Amino acid sequence: MGVFVLNKEKYFAAINSGSGFISYFDRIFNTAAASRLYVIKSGPGTGKSSMMKRIAEAAEKAGNKVVYFYCSSDPCSLDGILIPSLSAGVLDGTAPHATDPKYPGAADVLLDFYPYLDDKKLAEHKAEIIALTDKNRALHKKSSSYRRYAALAAREALDAVRECVDTDKLNCAVKRAAGAVKAEKGRAEHRQISAFSSRGRVRFDTYEQSSHKINAVCDEHGSACLFMNSLRAELIKKETAFYYSTDTLLPENCEAIFLPDAKECFVITGKAADTDRGDYTKVINMKRFIKPDAYKAARGRIRLCEKTKKALDDEALKIITAAGETHDELEKYYISATDFDGVRAETDMVIEKLNI
Repeated sequence: MGVFVLNKEKYFAAINSGSGFISYFDRIFNTAAASRLYVIKSGPGTGKSSMMKRIAEAAEKAGNKVVYFYCSSDPCSLDGILIPSLSAGVLDGTAPHATDPKYPGAADVLLDFYPYLDDKKLAEHKAEIIALTDKNRALHKKSSSYRRYAALAAREALDAVRECVDTDKLNCAVKRAAGAVKAEKGRAEHRQISAFSSRGRVRFDTYEQSSHKINAVCDEHGSACLFMNSLRAELIKKETAFYYSTDTLLPENCEAIFLPDAKECFVITGKAADTDRGDYTKVINMKRFIKPDAYKAARGRIRLCEKTKKALDDEALKIITAAGETHDELEKYYISATDFDGVRAETDMVIEKLNI
């Protein structure tokens, strides 16, 4: 497989999907990806993300590439980093993606921040901390429930749209697109660039920033994923090296593809009429694959499902936003009870051990 060279690699290590919370930690942070992993254990707001940012800055200053994995609930915080040239990584090992060292000392090192917490100060606010922690979990659970219902409506809409698509015409377009790709042999690798978070729906432009050729797949009633799913399958069949990202509501659907060797990507955009063609090398309009008569017959069903999906997902977003606000309140208690000088000293120790 060719060497993947990107300008600034920013991804998510998990997603809040229509199928619930999905973590990719075991796949991303393993001894195959890094022979030395530092696993941080601590409470919210105690400097875990800041530690990773400092280590990443030191690594980059020393000339190393860093791959960043952000929190799917709060994209302002890091879940982990990988430094491929040093075969090393640092990750947040606390819930909801609890991770423990698998090979303590030999491959994994536990970074325990609990000695830097003033437990007496935290105990003074035990009732508030418990209430906020429980409220945060309940809000995340409620948001996930709404997303599950939204996913049902989305799948129903997609089933209806699929019946309106000229499959033969679509498959021919996919084969042409795949055939035009000039890339090395390799495998498909999931690298998530979007998230449904407490800060809203977030999408990194990692793929576009690293591409010379950007193909827009203009959506039409959620049909663009049919093109992307088929293209992903065709590239896998050809044993092509590429990255792909999935839809956060329906994670079985592909939303973007990046071919590092060709420096080319395919991304789903809005409708063709709302897409600025000047931003893209090529525009693929999904409307050309939809049979007008079939769509006319299914239009009512599709629109009902789209409207239902949007209402449910918008409500889920309001709830997860409230969860984020609750988490921010919880962090205040931990920030005031943390010895950040100790955390900084621990960070310096890791930087020294990594020889950066």
